[in-house]
Amino acid sequence: MWFVYSNDVVSGPFDTQKVQEQLSLGNFNASSFIWWKGQREWMPIQLWETQLKQILKNEGEKTQAPVWYLDTNGTPVGPLTQNEMLAHLRGLQNLGRVRLWTVGMNKWTNLFELHEIMDQLGMSRRENARAPLMGTVAVSRLSEDSQPILARAASISVAGIGINEAHGLTKGETVQLVLKSPEFPHPIRLQAMAVYVTPQGYAGLKFTAAHPETQSLLFDYVKRFSAIGESARKSA
Repeated sequence: MWFVYSNDVVSGPFDTQKVQEQLSLGNFNASSFIWWKGQREWMPIQLWETQLKQILKNEGEKTQAPVWYLDTNGTPVGPLTQNEMLAHLRGLQNLGRVRLWTVGMNKWTNLFELHEIMDQLGMSRRENARAPLMGTVAVSRLSEDSQPILARAASISVAGIGINEAHGLTKGETVQLVLKSPEFPHPIRLQAMAVYVTPQGYAGLKFTAAHPETQSLLFDYVKRFSAIGESARKSA
């Protein structure tokens, strides 16, 4: 099941045939993006179209034990089954530099960007559904008179947000956020703490203060995407 972001509007869920039909009719264009459950952020729909065969193959293989490679100091370890990979990670003292790769990933990825693996390690027990988000996030430090960091939104829940291009942010910092997205009628102001920051500039922030109206906006937005899991389970 797919969601499409086009002309500042999110629509879906669609099956694959419906997305292809809308593409052929010109209702989705080169500036459109697509998302499906398990993705951290939106993908350009033209890229999705060219890689669709491989994407569908990867999604179909998720029910099988994937083959993983693990890198901590420049020397890859593997191939490992998922259970072997998890056991290896549990035996490591420092997970900050761990990178992982498996079939279907286009590059080595920091462990802290792979939320499903973190969940299985017991490092990230999210109680709140998460959805991808298009928009910008101005990140301002509370203790410094400095220019805000202008980051790019990646995903959001009622409890926190994931952002890209957050270079310079430090784990544990408390910051003010101004989130702008066509999904919301006005800029959203939040206070948050950086839970983790990767060397690649991806950061996970936990909200420490949010107005009830803001929480309601976020809840309604994320709710649209949580239907994907229910639809998939019912059609399985």
